[in-house]
Amino acid sequence: MLDNNSTAIDFSSTNTPKSPVGTPPCEPSLQVSVCEDMVDASILSIDHLLSLAKADDLASRPSACIKLVESMASSMALLKAEVQLRDEQLEKLTQKSERMARAQADAIVHSVEIIDELEITKRSLDIARTAAENAAQDTKRLADTIFERTNDAVMVFENETCVDCNDNTVQLFACVRDEIVGGWPDAFRHAKLEDGNSADSHLRYLYQSVDDRNSKHAEVRMCDDTGNQFWSEIRFSSFSMRGGGHVLVVVRDITARKQFETELCRHRDFLNNVISAVPDQLSVRSSDQRLVLANDAFCEAHSLTRSDAVGRKMHDLGLESYAFPSENAGHPMAPAHSNDAIEESFVAADGSSRIASIKHSTFSDATSGESYLIATSRDITEDRRREDRLRVLASVFNSASEGVAILSSDGLIREANPAFVSMASNALGVPSLEATGLLDVRFCDAMQIDAGLFESTLSDLNSGTPWSGKATVKSDANRGHAVWISLSPSHFRDTSSDEIIALVSDITELENSQIELHRRAMHDSLTTLPNRVYFREELSRLVRLDQSPHDGLSVCFLDLDDFKLANDSLGHASGDQLLCLVGERIQKNMGDKTFVARFGGDEFALIMQDKHLAREQQYRLLDQLIRSFREPFRLDGDEARIGLSIGVARCPEDSSDADVLMRNADIAMYAAKNAGKNLVLEFTHEMQDGVDLRHQVQSKLRRALSNGEIDVHFQPKINATTHELVGCEALARWKTSDGNYISPAEFVPIAEQTGLVTGLGDLVFELAAERAFRWHESGLIPKIAVNVSPHHLRHPRFLMTLESTLRKSGAKAEWFELEITENAMMENVDHAIDMIRHLGEMGFTVAIDDFGTGYSSLSYLKSFPIDTLKIDLSFIRDISTDRQSEAIVRSIVSLGAGLDLDVVAEGVESVEQLEILESMGCPMVQGYLISRPLPENEYLAWVRNWKRQKQVLGATASLCSQ
Repeated sequence: MLDNNSTAIDFSSTNTPKSPVGTPPCEPSLQVSVCEDMVDASILSIDHLLSLAKADDLASRPSACIKLVESMASSMALLKAEVQLRDEQLEKLTQKSERMARAQADAIVHSVEIIDELEITKRSLDIARTAAENAAQDTKRLADTIFERTNDAVMVFENETCVDCNDNTVQLFACVRDEIVGGWPDAFRHAKLEDGNSADSHLRYLYQSVDDRNSKHAEVRMCDDTGNQFWSEIRFSSFSMRGGGHVLVVVRDITARKQFETELCRHRDFLNNVISAVPDQLSVRSSDQRLVLANDAFCEAHSLTRSDAVGRKMHDLGLESYAFPSENAGHPMAPAHSNDAIEESFVAADGSSRIASIKHSTFSDATSGESYLIATSRDITEDRRREDRLRVLASVFNSASEGVAILSSDGLIREANPAFVSMASNALGVPSLEATGLLDVRFCDAMQIDAGLFESTLSDLNSGTPWSGKATVKSDANRGHAVWISLSPSHFRDTSSDEIIALVSDITELENSQIELHRRAMHDSLTTLPNRVYFREELSRLVRLDQSPHDGLSVCFLDLDDFKLANDSLGHASGDQLLCLVGERIQKNMGDKTFVARFGGDEFALIMQDKHLAREQQYRLLDQLIRSFREPFRLDGDEARIGLSIGVARCPEDSSDADVLMRNADIAMYAAKNAGKNLVLEFTHEMQDGVDLRHQVQSKLRRALSNGEIDVHFQPKINATTHELVGCEALARWKTSDGNYISPAEFVPIAEQTGLVTGLGDLVFELAAERAFRWHESGLIPKIAVNVSPHHLRHPRFLMTLESTLRKSGAKAEWFELEITENAMMENVDHAIDMIRHLGEMGFTVAIDDFGTGYSSLSYLKSFPIDTLKIDLSFIRDISTDRQSEAIVRSIVSLGAGLDLDVVAEGVESVEQLEILESMGCPMVQGYLISRPLPENEYLAWVRNWKRQKQVLGATASLCSQ
């Protein structure tokens, strides 16, 4: 029953089968069946609605009736639309089915065609397979035939294992197949390379390195199982079989080929040796002028190698001038007059011009028909030079100033040059003598020499012993000429007998020259006195003579005092003149019984024999000689005053050996100079001890400089008026390893004599620079004086050494004053002025040390760019007792003030000396009164104490307490 609230039935919700989403459309028959089912369901739904309407009273409810009709109409519309949709789908499905049916029919037809084609293809493949099988069988039969019938041994390997081999392999190796197949053949293991080493590893390497693109091969010497050795060539080739990699190994017996090659090489070497042994230059050219063969002589002559020469044309080898006549003929291989040698000039590879004698011939190769030109050439440059040399020698023979003669074995003249003829003419007194006039004349007769001596000489000459000697030949003026005769046996190839070559040289001028040269070698060129060499020879001769106890002699060494100063001031020309005058004065005073010599420089020497001059007379002469030197020497308007120091050694008292006597006299002479000069001192053994001591000190000092035994002590300098500290002087002190001090008076003079003073001075300045930098860092501004020796001034690296020391230490030049002695400056004034100027530019101040003791003049003083004069302590020592010393010091102080120079008095040891210096206005003093030289730590302590004491104490009391 329907009521007002009942809902209209929705026909659209009728359960109809639906295809699942994504499924393919149903078959057409199924679609029709589904559509019919949907219509039947719709009709049943309408019938159901009508039955409901009948059961209910619709008239009483119009609205319900309307709704029912509307519902039915709606259901019918939906049904109609659904039917229409289904019809459309049915139509599409029908069309699709028809298309599919047609397609299936076409596919069936095409399948039939494919089946027919496959059947045809199958029959073709059967035919091809049959043909391939037949071809494979043919190939296998061919391979088997080759494998078995080849003359070589063939093996197939897989993984270094032989898997098959042919019968030739068995025959070649002289073994059974089982010994080869299944492994690496023993023949390979025992094979040898050409150098005799095992080939096994090499064969394995070739086996492993073979690939499809490259085959490998080797030549080895093998041995079969019977011991027979043979050469073989082994080739390795890679190939694939049944999907696997295999190696084909072919072994060929090449013993015959090797033997042939050996024989060929032997023949080739034989021919090469023959060609190389030919001394002439041999070359073969082809028709196109290319070199096809050349021997060693040809290559050496043109600085070529065969590899560079063969195959190249002559002009490419730079042999354009090495022309053959064939190149000028009509046909290149048709030389004219092949039997005639021609001479051609050519330029060798080294650029030298050579001459060659050349012959040509041709031949043709019977096989190829190629024509070749053979050229044999000989370098005749040396032959031509020998010919030229013979012509030159002939010219020399005829024009030589020495006499040359060729003698027979019995001394008869066979040939003679004009010089010999002239000598023989003079000797024989025959002015118009011709060479033919000497033929068959005995040599001794022609030269007027002793016949007996010549006969004895001939026997020696004929036994092969040459002879030479001097002879005197009388000239036409009856003057003797010294000649030197050389006789030499000789054998000429074009004669059957031996000859004697006689050379005669007039040596008169040579002897005179030798005498003069000997005289010059034994005499001084300046004074003409005997020199050191002559002196020693004469002394050696005299001491070798048998002498009685009264036949002794004296050796005297003389050295001129202050000669260097005179030489530098007067000039070297005047110095040479002075030496000549000295030699004359010595000879004049010593007389002709004394042997006088000059050794060089300002050294002279004497030999006085006791048998000529008694000892007392010798001493008187030596004293007289020294007194004579008090007289000045007059030199072209100038005069020079020099002294003389003499050392004497006695023979046999001091020694009987010439060298020892000369050494002892030299020692005595230096002792005289050190003792005050103008003295004669005789050698004593104490002098020798002193020399030995100096040598010991020198050796120890050298070690001390290396071992750090040298240190510096500092002696303060103060202002003479205010007593303020103004600086100090750095002095070398030597403390040995055992703690003992060696006095500077002992080692400083020795250092100056031996040159060690340079190293000593460098070390002192280096140590002083280190201290100065350290003091400056602590606030003490020093002014340190350092001594400079004459050796330093002469040393070319002196300035560089100073700069290097300053740079390394960090010190400044302004902190130092360099003290140079007056005499050092006077050695070379110009050099000293230049050196002092450079030192000033560097920042150093310079002082003249020991002023007043040297030999400078005031004119030089104003030229030196110095800052300070330092008065020598010898004047200060006597200043309170000697008026002259006081006057000298006062003058120096005034001189310094006038020249605006500082003045320092050294060696102040008493209060009285200090007061005098203060009264003179001397600016600075130094000496033991103030302080002795102190080590660094004591010096620094002294500086601190001095500052306190000088504030509390008066000047005199303060100095006394020090």
